[in-house]
Amino acid sequence: MDAPRLLVLIFILLVLFASPDTQTPSPSQQHHLDRLVLQERHALALLAGSRFGDLNAAENSWVNVTGLRKQDGYAWGMLPKVQERARQQANAIVEAWHRSLQYDGPTIDAGNIENTNQTLPGPKADQPMPLYRNVTGIVHGHWVRSKLADGAKAPVLNLTTLAPRVTYTTEKYSRNITGIEGVLRVRLDEKKSELLLADTSVREITAELTVEDEFSSGDGWVMTLHGVHYPQDGSIVLTTTGRRFAGIFTLPHFTLSEKSFAAARQILNGSLDTTIKRQETSSETNALSPWSSSPQSASDLFLPTPHCEYIMYLQQHPIDVGITEVEPIETELRDPTGRLDLPSPHMAMSALIFSPDCGFVLESKGPPDFAPQHGQHLQGPKMETYIRSSRRAILAFAVLVCAELSLLLRQMREASTPSTRSRISFYTIAIMAMGDGFVCMSFLVISIILDAAFLPLVATAFVSFLSVSFFGMKFLMDIWTVQAPERVERRRQQERGDGSMNNAAAILAPAQNAVITSASLDTLPLPVTATRAASPNPPPAVLTQTEGSPGDNQNSTDAQPNTETTPTNTARRELSALYTRFYLLLLVLLFLTLYSTSWPSLFRTVYVRLLSMSYLSFYIPQIYRNIIRNCRKALQWRFVVGQAALRILPMAYLYLYRENVLFVERDSNWMIALCGWSWFQVWILISQELFGPRFFVPGVCSKWIPAAYDYHPILREEDEETGASFPIGFTQAATSSPDAADSPSSSNNILVSRIGEGSGKGKKLFDCAICMQCLEVPIVPRDAESGNTGTATTGIGVGVKDLVFGRRAYMVTPCRHIFHSVCLEGWMRYRLQCPICRDNLPPL
Repeated sequence: MDAPRLLVLIFILLVLFASPDTQTPSPSQQHHLDRLVLQERHALALLAGSRFGDLNAAENSWVNVTGLRKQDGYAWGMLPKVQERARQQANAIVEAWHRSLQYDGPTIDAGNIENTNQTLPGPKADQPMPLYRNVTGIVHGHWVRSKLADGAKAPVLNLTTLAPRVTYTTEKYSRNITGIEGVLRVRLDEKKSELLLADTSVREITAELTVEDEFSSGDGWVMTLHGVHYPQDGSIVLTTTGRRFAGIFTLPHFTLSEKSFAAARQILNGSLDTTIKRQETSSETNALSPWSSSPQSASDLFLPTPHCEYIMYLQQHPIDVGITEVEPIETELRDPTGRLDLPSPHMAMSALIFSPDCGFVLESKGPPDFAPQHGQHLQGPKMETYIRSSRRAILAFAVLVCAELSLLLRQMREASTPSTRSRISFYTIAIMAMGDGFVCMSFLVISIILDAAFLPLVATAFVSFLSVSFFGMKFLMDIWTVQAPERVERRRQQERGDGSMNNAAAILAPAQNAVITSASLDTLPLPVTATRAASPNPPPAVLTQTEGSPGDNQNSTDAQPNTETTPTNTARRELSALYTRFYLLLLVLLFLTLYSTSWPSLFRTVYVRLLSMSYLSFYIPQIYRNIIRNCRKALQWRFVVGQAALRILPMAYLYLYRENVLFVERDSNWMIALCGWSWFQVWILISQELFGPRFFVPGVCSKWIPAAYDYHPILREEDEETGASFPIGFTQAATSSPDAADSPSSSNNILVSRIGEGSGKGKKLFDCAICMQCLEVPIVPRDAESGNTGTATTGIGVGVKDLVFGRRAYMVTPCRHIFHSVCLEGWMRYRLQCPICRDNLPPL
């Protein structure tokens, strides 16, 4: 029955994956394509016969194409101001370059360079600026709203006149930038074709523009622009194209000079004609909009929405190398040979964006209008450099994952016994495994999109997969299995309605800071093997099927089968549920993160910060478990410090390194907060090791914490004749009194130390049954309560060092046996029983 279903599922998957990506246009789409080709042929014919200056709103000169007609209502009256501003930006770049070369000659307006026979002056009159000829890469920076649009009348458009055959789903314009400033990112993709003219050259170029402000959702508004690039002077002109704006067919009218107009018209006449011929012979639906400005061209075709059109001017800044080094650098980036002496400086560009239908103007933020610390225009690497940096970052992250895996394996070998596993918090390891699983899933998703870094991404995802699926989950299952009795006991207490663990823990443990005295001899907890008094109101015993009389069991055996659940089946069910909950939570977290990319910038920032703060809180469950169980030394210090450092390094790369591959803005304050929070947890764990797991818990909160046994009690000196309060194993006391020193038997006594000369206070010796060596234990003098404390600094006759650190050298079990701390801790790694009497011991 399962085989046919499996075959059907495989057949459906094959149909989905084997289906072609493109589809043949329907008859209505073909009719629309024919009408679109006629409009494009008309616009191309007008472009071939147009001249520079045909579009001039001041002189009432218009072009008879969609968007450039007078009745369309576009704000073309602002175009001369925008073009002049673009010339000023280019001129400022040239002047800055001249100042850097200490050139004293006349300055030439970069906007009019193409109208003259001169070249840009440098140290020599014929030396051009060092500029990249191929600008394929990614640049990003900040933008501000320009003052050019201040006081200008907002355009009033008639959508019915502009696109009479299009029914828009809404009248609200998308891509309308209403903020004052924001983030700008441009991904440039330059075509290999180049048109060489007499004294200039031009190339076709495509750009993916992302504009984000405080009101935009996700990454902001994303659009595709097409245009031309002039490699000699580094200027770029780009425009969007849509139903209401024939942008690419009118792009030469937006250039800054007659020479650039002629070059753009000549290269576009050939490329546009080739594309239109391809449309006429193509049977694919994507041929309907080859110059669409919307990345989701299919949805824009069937669900059209009005959006603002863009015209963008980019001006490349000279790079910091010699003019003769530019070509070797580009050759090395394109065809690497391993040369290390050729740097690849980042590109820098000034940007000016004009929307003729929405009437706003945006500028990149940088000098000379803004100080360098406030903005540096648009900067970024070439695509080859970006891919190389991405691969290095991914490989570095893979090394971090391997280091984390190595620390995990060491910790697993250290916690190889039930006693050591019971100290470790299950949720601490689960949070770490969840982070590794999130990295694995994220890298697999990114590898589908980024082909250039596919192998490094998949390799890193595989290492993360090993860390979480094989080792992390195995460690979690081991911890879960060992701590199963603890969960069972907790559920029983909840069923009895105890409400807390204090009553159960009080049977085993005295107060944390209890002092062993002769008066408290009878109040010490009894050994586990001792006979306990019966409860005055014992709870009724409920007999299960197997606990009844033999006769009842015999009679009922044939009546119904034994359905008792074995411990093995219960453990398997719990582990299956553990797997299911873990991976379900991981998938929910991944999908929520993907969905958050469409949220507004503020909400997305809050989500990312909460997620990163929660991820770096993996030691909080361990701190909590140490308090509840009063245990220490759950994790190795190498593991604690190493995991804290390794897991915060990727965030340090994103928030401190300006040139990170994800273009995350530098935020040193937030990084300091993350580092402080992470290392604060490490400091708490260290303090719990030194001063006790509950040293920072106030006394008011102690009633909500289960009582736990203290293996390091303070011992008080009692009557030497009885010695009732000393742990079993006491051999002799080394006193510092003069009488004891002069006694005949003093040669057989071991004098340990003198706590105040002539005060009669000393240390006592016990036998450690594990190492068979003597153990020195500081004793509180019996006259401490009467105030005869001598020169002691604590008020009880013992120094702070002995009270805080001295008692960490010994451990006293509930059955009154004393051992070295190192000896008993090593013993309890393998067995929670007293080495002498075999009584059960509370866990550390």
